[in-house]
Amino acid sequence: MSDSLIEKADAAFKIACQTVIERARQSHTEIVIWRDGKIVELTPDQAAAELATNLAKRQSHRDVQ
Repeated sequence: MSDSLIEKADAAFKIACQTVIERARQSHTEIVIWRDGKIVELTPDQAAAELATNLAKRQSHRDVQ
């Protein structure tokens, strides 16, 4: 896969996550995910924090390479 395609996929994933978080905020609902074989419910703030953490980890991994 070319770098530009990976970058496009990453950007689309980020936008999709942000859209889900914003919709959860607007509808006052939690975001349901699957983690370690269990269903987990996150508040929009928890999901936003996890997204930011994971994006930062991905960026630092790219910076090392």
